[in-house]
Amino acid sequence: MSKYLSAVLFFVACLSLSCFGETNLIANPGFEDSNSTAWGGRGAKLEITTEQKHSGQQCGKASDRTDNWQGIKQSLSNKMKAGETYKISGWVRLENSVSARVIVSIEQKDDQGTKYTNIANTDATDSNWVEVSGTFTLSVMGTPSVLDIYFEGPPAGINFYVDDVSVSSLSATAAPAAEPNKPTEPNVPAKR
Repeated sequence: MSKYLSAVLFFVACLSLSCFGETNLIANPGFEDSNSTAWGGRGAKLEITTEQKHSGQQCGKASDRTDNWQGIKQSLSNKMKAGETYKISGWVRLENSVSARVIVSIEQKDDQGTKYTNIANTDATDSNWVEVSGTFTLSVMGTPSVLDIYFEGPPAGINFYVDDVSVSSLSATAAPAAEPNKPTEPNVPAKR
C-alpha cells in the first residue's frame, strides 16, 4: 500500500509542479482575469471580451488597427533563458474578415539592437478558431531590455481575437520515477 501511495503522490506532485516541462510562461493565457495587466495592445486597442472564446469565458481582441504589425503583446522578460528552445502557440480568429494571415512573433531588444522573429503564421477565418504554433530558441547578447511575444498580421482595419496562449520550454525533461525497494543485481562474474 505504501509503494502505491508513494507513486500516486509523486505523480500528483509532478502534475502540480510541472515536472514534465509543461510550465506555461504566459500570465493570464486565456484572458480570464479581466483585471490582469499582463497583456497589452501593440499599437492597437486591446479589449478583454466575451464576444468570442476558444475556451473559458473570455478572450483578447485587437481592434483600431491602422497597420499589420499592430496587435496584442505580453512581455516575457525574465521568464525565458538564453539557449533554451520554447514551444509557442495560441488560438486566433478574425472578427470582420473572411480570411487573413495572423502571425505570432517575438520582439527582442538587447546589446545587438532590436530584432523581430516571426515564429509561425496561419490563415485565420471569422468562422472558427485556428491554432498558430512554432518554436523559438532564445539567443541574446547581454540582457534583453525588451522580450515580447505578440500577435500581428492581418491588414489594417481587421480585428482579431487571441485565446489560450502558451509558451513552454522544450528543454525541460520529465524527472525519472524512483523505483522503491528495487533489488540490486549482485555482481556476478561472467561464466567462461
